[in-house]
Amino acid sequence: MDKSLPRRTLLASIGGLAAAGLATPAAARTVRSGSVTVNASLGMGGFPNPAWYISHTHANWYFKRGPLGPKTMDQLKNDFHIKWARVFARPDRYYNPDTGTYDLAKNYPYLDQAASYSSRLHLIISSPSVAKTPALWEEIVRTTLLDHKKRYPQIDSVVPWGEANQASSGDMTPSQFYPFYRAGYRAVNAVNAQLQPAVPIIMGGPGISRPRPEWMNPFFALYAADQDKGKRLDFVCYQSYGLLDTPIQAQSERSRVQSMLSGAGLNPATPVWVTEFGLYGGDTDGGTHGRTPEADLKHDQLVQAAGIAAVSRYYIIGKMNRPFQWVVHHGENLRKDMFVEGLDGVRLPFGHVVVMLGMLKPSLDGERLDMRISPGAAQTDGIGLAALAHADSSRVAVMYWNYQAETGGDVYDTTITVDNLPSNLFSGRRVRIERWLVDATHNNYNYNGTTTFAREMDTTTDTPVTKVVQRVRLAKNAVGLMLLTPR
Repeated sequence: MDKSLPRRTLLASIGGLAAAGLATPAAARTVRSGSVTVNASLGMGGFPNPAWYISHTHANWYFKRGPLGPKTMDQLKNDFHIKWARVFARPDRYYNPDTGTYDLAKNYPYLDQAASYSSRLHLIISSPSVAKTPALWEEIVRTTLLDHKKRYPQIDSVVPWGEANQASSGDMTPSQFYPFYRAGYRAVNAVNAQLQPAVPIIMGGPGISRPRPEWMNPFFALYAADQDKGKRLDFVCYQSYGLLDTPIQAQSERSRVQSMLSGAGLNPATPVWVTEFGLYGGDTDGGTHGRTPEADLKHDQLVQAAGIAAVSRYYIIGKMNRPFQWVVHHGENLRKDMFVEGLDGVRLPFGHVVVMLGMLKPSLDGERLDMRISPGAAQTDGIGLAALAHADSSRVAVMYWNYQAETGGDVYDTTITVDNLPSNLFSGRRVRIERWLVDATHNNYNYNGTTTFAREMDTTTDTPVTKVVQRVRLAKNAVGLMLLTPR
């Protein structure tokens, strides 16, 4: 086997052989032994839970279909653990360039919903096709923020202009974009000065797709050379895709951006946000590998769920400041949806996984726990067996998965051990063990039309214990969660 082949090419080749019936069953599906051992007494510090940061539907979805249904909204309020919702303002929908007038109320039903379940809103002012000059863009941003900040005081951050390096923005260069960035921070400063809000608006950029050095380095150089005393770069932000076969790349993204900041003479401690992350960029898929389009979509929706767990782990370890999930409803590339298209309140595996991440760490207290994983996915670019564990004042939680991307087939018979249960919580008390599983045949609407999120296990130990051992089988792209609480 040629080890010089890129992993994606190699996996695609294996998948193609399997589809053609040329690969043996053993090669396509190997059952391996694995172990996850958690030391519940050894904390590794806190982490920003990617479940806290969510995008409240693609703006195109809202303008084509209207607000989310009541059952979906009920779940966002009660089942997810959202603290920041990312929302959009589309000037091409509410600004008339012929008359210079605004109809910002068009955004209200969409923003009202996000404000009803999230204590903070992160606003993207996008679709800048109406902004012909920086001066006009400054007026649009200022007018939008004055209106929306009064109505939604929980708006705490803004990115005026997203994806400047994409075709929808004319593939702008950093030097072409920077005058519009300057217009944005001047508008933000004017709104903060006029409203004096209890929660001032902060602003970041450049908001491009992927943390590309060839684009970010010139942008940072322009910002460093900017002599305006009111300039601001409160956080660096970008969107990150292309992580399908290498989720481990997410771990180093923040440090790479910090190096770029340092190289420009800027503060490397500037917070870094990834305002969208995922496996499938734009309208892409992972390749059908002989599947029908319908089967391929269902397959990729499960890959999305397990892959988001894998990427989230590396953002947590890499201390990404705010990693925003994308998206509640996409409506165009359905691989990115948390809910079934056309069915109110019916979650897909991706939605279940975000809920599980929230259950892993629902609040600000507690910390990540030390663990050992064998064989660990970190040795294979993040593909394989991996886990996260967390303890707070009420529980110990372990989330575990077997991410196999598009073409992998390994199954893991896994022993999960949680040792040294905190005595202040469990001493002299029995332990309730609850487990959930999401895979091809469990908690998967695409398998049997299920609309629930059912436990795999709910039991209580007969006596107090200091260690819990569970054995689970993780099929390809399976994700599990175990909660331990005192009884």
